[in-house]
Amino acid sequence: MNEEALFDQALSTPPGARAAFLEEACVGDPGMRQRLEALLHAHEHPGSFLRGPAPALAGTVDQPAVAERPGTVIGPYKLLEQIGEGGFGVVFMAEQQAPIRRKVALKVLKPGMDTRQVIARFEVERQALALMDHPNIAHVFDGGETASGRPYFVMELVRGIPITDFCDQNHLPVRARLELFIGVCQAVQHAHQKGIIHRDIKPNNVMVTMHDDKRVVKVIDFGVAKATGQQLTDKTLFTNFAQLIGTPLYMSPEQAQLSGLDIDTRTDIFALGVLLYELLTGTTPFDKQRFKEAAYDEIRRIIREEEPPKPSTRISTLGQAATTVSTQRKSDPRRLSQLFRGELDWIVMKCLEKNRDRRYETANGLVADVQHYLNDEPVQACPPSAGYRFRKFLRRNERALTTTSAVVLTALIALGSIAGSVGWGMRDRAARRVLMQHEVTRALEEAENSLKHDKLSEALAAVKRAEVLLAGGGGSDESDKVRRWRADLDLATELQDAAMQSLQVNVGASRFNEELAIPNYEAVFRACGIDRESMTPEQAAQWIGRRPPQIHLIVLIAVDNWIDLVSRFAKQGAESHQQLAWLKGLVRAADSDPWRTRMRLAVERSDYQLLAKLADSPEVIEQAPYTLERLGRLLVDSGKRDSGIAVLRRAQQIHPGNFRINALLGFLLLTTPQRADAVRFCAIAVALLPDNAGAHLNLGKALHEQGSLEQAIPEYRTAVALKRDYAFAHHNLASALKDQGKPAEAEAAARKAIEISSDDADFHNTLGQAMQEQGKLAEAVVAFGKAIIINP
Repeated sequence: MNEEALFDQALSTPPGARAAFLEEACVGDPGMRQRLEALLHAHEHPGSFLRGPAPALAGTVDQPAVAERPGTVIGPYKLLEQIGEGGFGVVFMAEQQAPIRRKVALKVLKPGMDTRQVIARFEVERQALALMDHPNIAHVFDGGETASGRPYFVMELVRGIPITDFCDQNHLPVRARLELFIGVCQAVQHAHQKGIIHRDIKPNNVMVTMHDDKRVVKVIDFGVAKATGQQLTDKTLFTNFAQLIGTPLYMSPEQAQLSGLDIDTRTDIFALGVLLYELLTGTTPFDKQRFKEAAYDEIRRIIREEEPPKPSTRISTLGQAATTVSTQRKSDPRRLSQLFRGELDWIVMKCLEKNRDRRYETANGLVADVQHYLNDEPVQACPPSAGYRFRKFLRRNERALTTTSAVVLTALIALGSIAGSVGWGMRDRAARRVLMQHEVTRALEEAENSLKHDKLSEALAAVKRAEVLLAGGGGSDESDKVRRWRADLDLATELQDAAMQSLQVNVGASRFNEELAIPNYEAVFRACGIDRESMTPEQAAQWIGRRPPQIHLIVLIAVDNWIDLVSRFAKQGAESHQQLAWLKGLVRAADSDPWRTRMRLAVERSDYQLLAKLADSPEVIEQAPYTLERLGRLLVDSGKRDSGIAVLRRAQQIHPGNFRINALLGFLLLTTPQRADAVRFCAIAVALLPDNAGAHLNLGKALHEQGSLEQAIPEYRTAVALKRDYAFAHHNLASALKDQGKPAEAEAAARKAIEISSDDADFHNTLGQAMQEQGKLAEAVVAFGKAIIINP
């Protein structure tokens, strides 16, 4: 095998396996090994195609010197400085002297690299660029040969940095990143229309530069481009059969297949999906370190078989790195995950489909969906159907399934697929409409069923799928129904978010910080059309009564919770009295359920014996999880702690996947001997809702009480990262750092808590302890004094 072929082979071998490959390939020829190592070093440290000079190679390496240097004149171009270097070519910034004066980039083939294969690859890049004329692709101005006969070409000088670096350095929010990404897709679409597949789209090949005050993307480096239906060069370009073309982290499954499967434009769609994933999450779908360490065949298997996590899921698994990523996007990890959940997840994962037939057919299709998202319009992408996911399950687990069951199941799926394709292929509009209505109805039934099982996010995803089905055209009846469902689910989501304020816990005062939710409830109800100032309780009850049963119940429970909050925390006076009277009138008019009516009566009369009886009644297990959570909390607040915890434990057994029940139960057990249970329930709550700062704070406190400081501190730090103004999280972090023997760090965290909320005695007390341990006695006395003033 010649040197160029060995270089290509080495380049496609994972870094961890290259030494063994070179050892075997270069037996008895140390000079060749040195040259190959030098080429690999130059290839992987180019700075990028058009920036940063490559590091100098060791003088002991036997490699032809670059003849061109600053000051050399090639035709009408004077070389100014070297700005990039790859395995085959060197890039200079040059000044064109005639017929116009301008700065350009000149790429020239390295001495000693003028074999037919290398020249062919060089020609491919030059001619590919010359074919294209697009504002987001670097222009080719000229080309020729040096005095020594080596080819060169001259192109637009791109003064920019990789798109991911640009976005992070400038802290661009998600919307601005998507707008830049659209320019990348439009450049790729132009290349495809010219019959060129890039095959190596990645951040270093997508630069961002500034034209006046406008951001402009430039797609560069078509060095491994592939022409479709045309011949770019008459030079021979031979690619080894077993050679990976492209960069593995951005490579499509068909590129990694190494089979006879032809590569088409959808390979670039996959790479665009990886680039979008990285722009959103700050990391690639597959872990970079894992690819560095994996063997050649393992990388190919991962690309072809493993499904990467969705962007929203990936953000929640980044740990401390999520804070940096979200800050660079002017957000926080919780909001970022919520932002990605749904449409952006669908768009990205459609690009990353293993089956290229399920990806966007064109880059324009991808642009259209991103634009739909930016315009708050339904996107065409949607989650894979249950049938498709099941077929993939069969393929992954075919060895584990018996032959008979696999055949039967596959046959059933095949029949369903045939029926579906025939149905949707019908030209009869009436038949297609019936099928569309059927799919929409199924989506709404799925939403209803998800709500019955307390799965609000899954219900919302099903309704969004119905919106996508209707986007292609549908009747007003279906559209109105789906619109109503979407509005109701949005309301339920907002009410849930308002309730979550009560789970961001003031551990120092051993109570829920629930008063934060009072104004939130008022705002959410007003936004949906329920305004206490303009409606009677009966009118509001009629509005609630028109909602589906599950939404009806969610709204009623929110009103009950609102009543509890006003009763406990609102200032006593005419306004509070009127607010309570209105809310109580609303639930009486809206809910006739006898069990809940008795519970409300017990609350109004402070009849805790009746509450205890209700907790012991057989009907209690039939109540909704939110009702059980309220009952348990009310019993604890009334002094019947054991009864309340018993109710919550039963509720957790019936509804093990309910976040509020697990979070409340874990919180209530924090300072009891049942600390192991507290950790368990708090950990379940974190797993159910990893973006909730209060859940992480509870888990940190449970671990802290258990004496597991090494595990508690990361949970506190996560709570701080999720909610920067979370004073209690900063305080608990300070307490844990103090207990760990780090008083200086504890002081900083305590000061942050006080900066956010200065009227909590515990915060000043912890600050005083941290300063006392550092010997800052005068300052400690001041802090302790403030704590005493706040709480004598």
